[in-house]
Amino acid sequence: MQARLFAPFRLTGRHVLLALIGFFGTIAAADALLVTSAFRTFTGLEAASPYHAGQVYTAERARARAQTARGWHLDGTIARDGAGIGLTVSLRGPDGAPLAGKDLRARLERPTDARLDRALALAATDPGTYAGNLDTLPAGQWRLVLEVTGPSGIELRRERRVTIE
Repeated sequence: MQARLFAPFRLTGRHVLLALIGFFGTIAAADALLVTSAFRTFTGLEAASPYHAGQVYTAERARARAQTARGWHLDGTIARDGAGIGLTVSLRGPDGAPLAGKDLRARLERPTDARLDRALALAATDPGTYAGNLDTLPAGQWRLVLEVTGPSGIELRRERRVTIE
């Protein structure tokens, strides 16, 4: 007769306990990893105070109506310039005549990460034409925000999505 080297496997309470601890420990570790990753990549809220944004909604609508009543036409073109970009903006009145002497601001905002937003300084190159450059800008989706400011605040604001190759 031969002697057995190994005893047959027998499921005990200790084995069941260790399997349950291992299973739920793996789930808890995965949850902790995902929660930590979510908090590290959270970029913040779109509005600093959503309640305040709701309160000023009526004023924003009045400002939008005033912009429409002016009849100004604001158009911008973006061209890749090496690692950066060049932005040219045209501002025209309701009759199509160029509007000179205005103060324009431009921002390129990343829709997913406000930390990557970039401001452009625009300078008048011709009457009604303004231009600015950024030395470096990564490719991808951006929101171009153009604002014409005056003594009473923002006189005209336009936003549009652009894709930078």
